[in-house]
Amino acid sequence: MKRPLVACIVLLLGYVALSFANDARGTLGTDTGAKVATLKVMDERGKLDADVGYWAQRWDPSGRLHPLYNTGHLDGKWVNVTTLPALYAAFPLYRLGGYRAALLLPMLGSVLAALAARALAGRLGADEQTAWTAFWLVGAASPLTIYALDFWEHSLGVACIGWALVLLMDVAAERRWASALGAGLLFGLAATMRTEALAYGAVLTAAACALVLLVRRDVVRAVGLGALVAIGLVVVMGANIGLERVTVGATLRTSRAVGAADLAVAKDTTGDSRIEEAVLTTVGLHPQLDASSYLIGAALLALLLLAALRGSGGDAGVARLALVGAGLLYFLRAADGLGFVPGIVAAAPITVVGLTALWGARWERRLPLAAVAALPLVWAFQFTGGAAPQWAGRYLLPTTFVLVAVAATRLPALDTWVRRGFVSLAVAVTAFGLVWLSVRSHDVARTGVALQRRTEPVLVSGVAHLFREEGHWYGDRRWLTVPTEAERPLLAPVLRGAGVDRFGWIDIQGARLPQVAGYERRGRSTVPFLSGLHLEVTQYVRAG
Repeated sequence: MKRPLVACIVLLLGYVALSFANDARGTLGTDTGAKVATLKVMDERGKLDADVGYWAQRWDPSGRLHPLYNTGHLDGKWVNVTTLPALYAAFPLYRLGGYRAALLLPMLGSVLAALAARALAGRLGADEQTAWTAFWLVGAASPLTIYALDFWEHSLGVACIGWALVLLMDVAAERRWASALGAGLLFGLAATMRTEALAYGAVLTAAACALVLLVRRDVVRAVGLGALVAIGLVVVMGANIGLERVTVGATLRTSRAVGAADLAVAKDTTGDSRIEEAVLTTVGLHPQLDASSYLIGAALLALLLLAALRGSGGDAGVARLALVGAGLLYFLRAADGLGFVPGIVAAAPITVVGLTALWGARWERRLPLAAVAALPLVWAFQFTGGAAPQWAGRYLLPTTFVLVAVAATRLPALDTWVRRGFVSLAVAVTAFGLVWLSVRSHDVARTGVALQRRTEPVLVSGVAHLFREEGHWYGDRRWLTVPTEAERPLLAPVLRGAGVDRFGWIDIQGARLPQVAGYERRGRSTVPFLSGLHLEVTQYVRAG
């Protein structure tokens, strides 16, 4: 008991130390910024109320110019988050020590996921040392290391799904009905935070039932397993629906799941765009939706597969050469500069080793392979439009977790040079992500400071997600967001109604400036933004 506790404390302290390389006023993405804005408002009010408010509601009752893009008006409340349990759990931490303290929640999620990886490796027959390798690979050299340092629910969702998989393996091995119910409860808890948990829960449970039928020939156990998992999931989801109705007057997670299903069958999100995003979030090394990015990702996958398949026995030389080629692709990516690595294979190269290990396992130990079988379902229902600016295909993280954990059981069989090569690549790309998170957080914070120093009483952004990025500053100034040209005619009436004589229009440098009725342009200045981009702030004053 002492060793797991010590390992968890060491891993947690490592996360805490790494977090201080980041600026607490900046994040990895705009969704995190919206959560920070909500926590900030909750802290100011001193209560669990996700309503972020809207200063211009009187003149813009529909909220089309709300500063936090994609804010919903639910039962009289302005809500910009899609899940409540993690937010409410972080609230006391945020009140205690601000954003840095709130990060203890995703850190805990990654620690629990690492423990689940250790348990999963043990269920697959690994010895103690190999099981601990799985713990450290998932905790310190995988995308979960990145997601421990930004306020997402991903690490918590992955931990729940990981432990649910462990319990399903126990049920498939012997009659333990309590474990089946526990798996359902964990899938339900994951689904309150991550919509893709429903897809993983369905596929993993179906695979466990099929395994019991095919291998054990036990119909009663298979039916009981599926029923108990469903009961556990429904209980937790029902409780979450009740929480959402009481606190915000609407069902956030259910609405998001329905929205994902609607988008999956909508004409504008099927076909090439969805396929392209599926490819990018699976193998993409470069954050670009273009043919060259797909080809480079496919080449990387081929090289890693060759190294994993030929990494033992007399063909180790071929595997070493393949790893050198893969390393060269990573070097070229790093030479392009800091940024996102969107594909799970590219961000966690050791997943390929896990895939080869699962393929050759006995039937009783192939249940984790269902996490790979779930990918087409997740691809079909994942939200589109944000594949490039994300780390490691965040909707696919449960698959990444499983493959990294399983890879630990295959590593001892590989040639020493090949084994060290795979681990080195995993550590290197994770370190690249940590540096990118640090730089990006400081960039976002620097932009926020510059905008706070502006003298205009109102700032208007033509960049849809800008003020969501700057969630740390939300509420300190009067902001508006004009996400598309369709909303531009609404701006002048709101400004005149609010008695605004002067405002600043913010857009990417070089963007076309709007004509705002009753206002004329005066001066302009630039503000540094992300990755060499600059914002241009143009001052408008009331005409005459």
